[in-house]
Amino acid sequence: MRSRLVLLCACLLALAIPAKASAAAIVGISENQPTVFSDPLFTSLGAKHARIVVAWDVVKVGGFDLTRVTQYLQAAQATGVEPLVAFEHSRGDASRCNQKRYQKTKVCKLPTASQYQSAIKAFLARFPSVNVIAPWNEANHFTQPTSRNPKAAAKFTDIVKSACPRCTLVVADMLDQADNPSASRPTFTATAKYIKEFRKALKTKRTVCGIHNYSDVNRFRTTGTKALEKALGCSQYWLTETGGLYKFGSFWSKKTYKGCKSASSCQVKATKYLFSTAAKDKKIKRIYVYTWFGAVTPRFDAGLVAHGVRRAAYDEVAKHVE
Repeated sequence: MRSRLVLLCACLLALAIPAKASAAAIVGISENQPTVFSDPLFTSLGAKHARIVVAWDVVKVGGFDLTRVTQYLQAAQATGVEPLVAFEHSRGDASRCNQKRYQKTKVCKLPTASQYQSAIKAFLARFPSVNVIAPWNEANHFTQPTSRNPKAAAKFTDIVKSACPRCTLVVADMLDQADNPSASRPTFTATAKYIKEFRKALKTKRTVCGIHNYSDVNRFRTTGTKALEKALGCSQYWLTETGGLYKFGSFWSKKTYKGCKSASSCQVKATKYLFSTAAKDKKIKRIYVYTWFGAVTPRFDAGLVAHGVRRAAYDEVAKHVE
């Protein structure tokens, strides 16, 4: 009788113990500056995954940007951090790429398949340690030339798969772009259509897909994330850019951030929401919080650290880094 009682108590105790941390999503930092790796706050955070966005033609163009990428990848390797490299448009201001007259400029122009293939091979030859790649960052956003050609985005994915069969690919890296982002019940018709065309042209298996869900996280909903998951139909998802916003024009309203008394408290509230909702989605396996350095640009600020001082959202992220 006593042995049965001991066994029963042991079973109840096991049920009371929280699930092991290994079951949670891996948490990394999406930051483009190599100085992140020498920041003591990053070191103390203990994150072993990071993400950098790179121009598709960075090796060919060279110059300052290639120096930045080289320093970043060297620092990541030296500190034991696994980098996820996401390619995008040529370096420059892409904010006007939704205007037809600018779409032939270098920053807005879509490379040909042969140009992209050559660039990828050159990148892999120069940086053989890289083995986690997103063929195109936010492929459906207007700042990216792929937004006007989902077939090309699919082709680029297949090219990377062929050039680096050993690599882990974030097959699609999409933004949760709603037809009307501020609608109380947003729809994602245009994004779903884009993904449908992308999938039809894609040959690579959809194992890992990426989602940028700022709109969801900072409006405290999961509508866009779920819509993109349904459209993409992948085995697992990485939130490759996400996090609470400290400052961004369209999100700053009493309606959206009701209950927040400051930029800091709003950022923390959204960050908590990110992790609480991601924990309920078993297919979300990685979360890359964007970004590390805040107070850098006047319009967009989602930094966890500003002027060498950690913000309150840093402590919230730290709770989830293993």
